[in-house]
Amino acid sequence: MKRIAIILIALALGTAAAADQWRDVDIEELAAEIPGSEEYPNAKAIFALLQETVEVDEDGSIEIERNLLLRILRLMGREEYANQTFVYDSETAEISVEKAQTVRKTGRVVEVEEDAINDITPSFLAEAGIYSNVLEKVISFPVVGVGSTMELQLKETREPAKDGSFSGVEYFGGEDPFLRHELALRFPEDVTVATDASDGIAELVELKEESRRGEITWTAEDVKALVPEGNMPPRSQLRPRVLYSSYESWDEAAAFFAGGFFPHVQTEGAVAEHAALVVEGRETDDHRMYACFIDAATGIANVSLALGLGGYEPNDAALVLENKYGDTRDKAVLLISMLRSVGLSAYPALVHAEGLPLVETVPTLKQFTRLFVAVPDDEGYTFLDPFLDDVRMGYLRWGRGSSALVVKDDGTGELVEVPPFQPNENLSRKTVTIGVGNDGSAHCGMSTDLYGYFDRMARRALKDATPSERRDFFESSASAFSPGGTDEGNETSDLKDLMSPCVINQAVKAPDYAPIQGDFAIARIPEIPFGFTELGAYPSITDRRLPFELPCESASTYAAKILLPTEFVPVRIPENMSIELPEASFRLECMYDRDGNAIHWSETVILRQKRIPVDRYAEFKEAWDALASPKNRLILLKKLSPFARSRE
Repeated sequence: MKRIAIILIALALGTAAAADQWRDVDIEELAAEIPGSEEYPNAKAIFALLQETVEVDEDGSIEIERNLLLRILRLMGREEYANQTFVYDSETAEISVEKAQTVRKTGRVVEVEEDAINDITPSFLAEAGIYSNVLEKVISFPVVGVGSTMELQLKETREPAKDGSFSGVEYFGGEDPFLRHELALRFPEDVTVATDASDGIAELVELKEESRRGEITWTAEDVKALVPEGNMPPRSQLRPRVLYSSYESWDEAAAFFAGGFFPHVQTEGAVAEHAALVVEGRETDDHRMYACFIDAATGIANVSLALGLGGYEPNDAALVLENKYGDTRDKAVLLISMLRSVGLSAYPALVHAEGLPLVETVPTLKQFTRLFVAVPDDEGYTFLDPFLDDVRMGYLRWGRGSSALVVKDDGTGELVEVPPFQPNENLSRKTVTIGVGNDGSAHCGMSTDLYGYFDRMARRALKDATPSERRDFFESSASAFSPGGTDEGNETSDLKDLMSPCVINQAVKAPDYAPIQGDFAIARIPEIPFGFTELGAYPSITDRRLPFELPCESASTYAAKILLPTEFVPVRIPENMSIELPEASFRLECMYDRDGNAIHWSETVILRQKRIPVDRYAEFKEAWDALASPKNRLILLKKLSPFARSRE
């Protein structure tokens, strides 16, 4: 028999498993010993037992048995867990409910009725009939109240893949604690199995491993709850994980993908005719590439179906063009078809959208969640994400710093790094000029020039806004800029044109900009009131359990010029400061131009790392807070005496 290398990385999951009966468990005794809300005051529920058995047959077919025993501790737990859902591909898998019942606090047992078990179309696919193979099994438990215990036993059968391969990725843990979790992998006794166990960065549990001929079991007890924390890393990187694959090389995985993908690439007929119109008048390869990308990105509606959830084989490119919607597979196959029809090379590239580091020793497509298009260039590849329909052409938002599997027509695969962000790729450049009158009122002109992450946030906020929504936006921003502020005019670049820059300007009249009290007035460097010019992530928590995660590496500059009233001079301005950390740079500069009677103030923040480890967080927060101190934006003005004014 061919050697099947199954490599597992165990971290810890949130599904349960076993056989038709609970394995080596006295359910009544266990249920009687489940602790309550007194022992777990912050938990919504507690998973008393999770068991999962994955049994692999010699032909690659899989039978998965899942068992769940869950006690509801609070009303929020009922809202979250009373409906158990499982999304699956109905063409290759089937899920049956072996047992489902609620045990009330009084001891009364209420079984789930047949009409409370349904296979439905997931809500995110309601308008996408082409993906009707993707279904959601919903089990609605009756009379679930505080103190109730839910018992569920499921059996899932999966057909073998066309090449006989099999693989899986399972996550452990969640926002509520687990008393005991078990995962068993069973396989033919003559199969060689390689394993590797490690923990997620949240350190939820320590796994114990037992191996015997034809079976490996991982057991964890008292699994901590994954308590959410603001600006934490993705859960896929926090939770433990089990990953396995029967492939011995990435070429084997690539060959399987290629066999399903490339037959649907079409470079003639309707696709070729459409692409020819799209690139008409475009003289260079780059311009033709941009034109095809923008057409596929904006002309085909996005369907958010993760890669692999409905299989890996796309629909025909012509059908995608006709339907005008597509998931990550279908938009990629259409774009590749268009590019090839106009003479450009292009290949599918599988990536993990959240940038989860690739485990190269486990060649499985299930390490990927999104499909890019890779266009060869002098430095390797230009990666295109046809889902990015709301940002300037050339920007790549997802998968940065991770590895992509570029699949060739001959079935070979190439692992290629998706370059990490350089801070200037996500640049927010802001300027403001404020002319202050002797009565403290001001006329202000703001300008923002945005790139990358900030460009995308701005387009998402404004490119499809109606005239009334746009008017409300700028009226609100004027009042946020300064108390009593009113909009005196605004303009934006063409935000619908993904080839044009993202520039947004506004003029504001601020009657109460610098309140005067006797001989003194206070001027402030205002925040630019467009939320999309900021990352929206701040190190506000004093002590953290998890790393602090920024949306991306970035750079931000803000320059303000304040033209002071003729009767006033500054008596206090912010002090210059500069803080350099391995992760970031913070700089503030302020000077008084006596000849022009103006204040020149500037702030620069460069964030070189997206993730700040817990042991570096305190110093990072201290530097951030130092720059953000209110005193760094206050300017104290004093009225000149008549004698002083005459000397001036």
